[in-house]
Amino acid sequence: MRSVTNPPPAEFDALVIGAGVNGLVCATLLAQAKKRVVVVEARDRVGGLCTTAEVIDGFRVSTFAHLTGPFDTGLAKALKLQKAGLTWSATSLPTIALSPDARHIVFGREARATTQSIAVHSAADAQAWPAFDARMNKAAKVLAKWMRAPPGGMRTATKARSGLFAGSGNSKAEELDRGLASQLDLSIADLLDQTFEAPALKGALAFDAVLGSALGPRSPGTAFGYAMRRALGEDGDGFAHPDGGMGAFANALAKAAETAGVRTRLKSRVKRILFENGRATGVELDGGEIIYATSVVSSLDPQTTLLKLGGPRHLPFGLKRRLKGLRVEGVTAKVNLALKGLPTFKGLQRDDLRARLIVCPSPEYLDRGFAAAGQGMFSPEPAMEITIPTLNDSLLTPINEHVLSAHVLFAPYNLAKGDWTAGKNELVQRVIAVLENYAPDLSSRILAGDVFAPPDIEKATGASGGHWHGGDLTFDRLGPLRPAAGLSRYETPVPSLYLCGAGTHPCGGVTGINGRNAAEVVLAATAMVPA
Repeated sequence: MRSVTNPPPAEFDALVIGAGVNGLVCATLLAQAKKRVVVVEARDRVGGLCTTAEVIDGFRVSTFAHLTGPFDTGLAKALKLQKAGLTWSATSLPTIALSPDARHIVFGREARATTQSIAVHSAADAQAWPAFDARMNKAAKVLAKWMRAPPGGMRTATKARSGLFAGSGNSKAEELDRGLASQLDLSIADLLDQTFEAPALKGALAFDAVLGSALGPRSPGTAFGYAMRRALGEDGDGFAHPDGGMGAFANALAKAAETAGVRTRLKSRVKRILFENGRATGVELDGGEIIYATSVVSSLDPQTTLLKLGGPRHLPFGLKRRLKGLRVEGVTAKVNLALKGLPTFKGLQRDDLRARLIVCPSPEYLDRGFAAAGQGMFSPEPAMEITIPTLNDSLLTPINEHVLSAHVLFAPYNLAKGDWTAGKNELVQRVIAVLENYAPDLSSRILAGDVFAPPDIEKATGASGGHWHGGDLTFDRLGPLRPAAGLSRYETPVPSLYLCGAGTHPCGGVTGINGRNAAEVVLAATAMVPA
């Protein structure tokens, strides 16, 4: 921390730290409101977790995140991303839960197809599915409004469900059916056990409830995590592939920011945030350059911003303790494979492989991986989310060749034995072995591969711990408690210092919601400051 006495007039109205998705979204909206905005980024590129790179010469893939959000369509229009060159190779991707015996379950197309694919596993589950789906849709509609606005100030709650909607400005949120609200307190496994019997159906739904967090299917509150996942799709085009991969998506965000008047500075790592009289006044870069701004907005995780860069002496003791207790160690690895030709998946046609594919045959399968991670190991049979983006965007590879992208659960940040230098080779072999239960010819088609464990993701992207959400989505870290009580509205106890990254409300993912909400808070606060 560095204190500044009588700094010169601010060159910028807002300085945004980090050119990830939320940082760029926040900066663009502030610039569109006629604010002078600069973004400082430590790396030599924009995008954070959104980047496209080669596995081997000519084979490009989305290196880390491989699908947008779903990204809010209204926000995309407000940012003018189409004019910035963003196009989609596929939108509203269905999800297919793979089954080793080829009895795959299809979600996201017409309801009848979903019910029929469930009926192959259980007639009772097929009958129960429409009512369950309707209940979750109802919850998602309520949660979507709550997720797209700052939660209520610094209010806390003894039970998360009684306080999550407090002060959200959405009176209907308070009307969420009490029976349904109590069910969302459960673990996703307990909720599903009340309704279904087929392991394949329960495994697929449980996977989405915990993806990206160090939580297992028996962790309390993961039913709410599943409802949040559903809520993200309420105002968007579902899961989508951008043309050119996620790097092209990030570049479109950067172009939109530039068009709005944002100045983006790469290779500009922040050494410390500057203060005067307890207010944030700008930053000092590693090279010693000082940039003054009326407001500082950080898209970095809360621990880094407030404890490492932000002057802990300005924070209440209790908040510092809560920040130190945040869990930011990621548990998701990324595997990218360059393939000679398209693997043959049992029971699926070529067009089916355009979908989002899930490998999670049961909640117990998922739970074994979670238990292994708790002991510093990864599962011999990891659960996965898979895409083959070249079926939607053929320009990523040479003609008739492909890449496969997999998010792999659960991969602990620290291994109990050895390190990730050797561990990555073992992990990719396990990934391939599992995938060959569904695509027996996969090994014969692999030309090369990349493996990124959580420490690799942290180093390459700046995401602390390599955590996709900037911190686990537990009930004590949601809504007015995210990232901690006292920080829920993107404001910090330090005047003029704000947060906008994945660790803020509502969660991580490529949605842009955090950046938009933060921009609204900054604009509202600066509007009340006399000129």
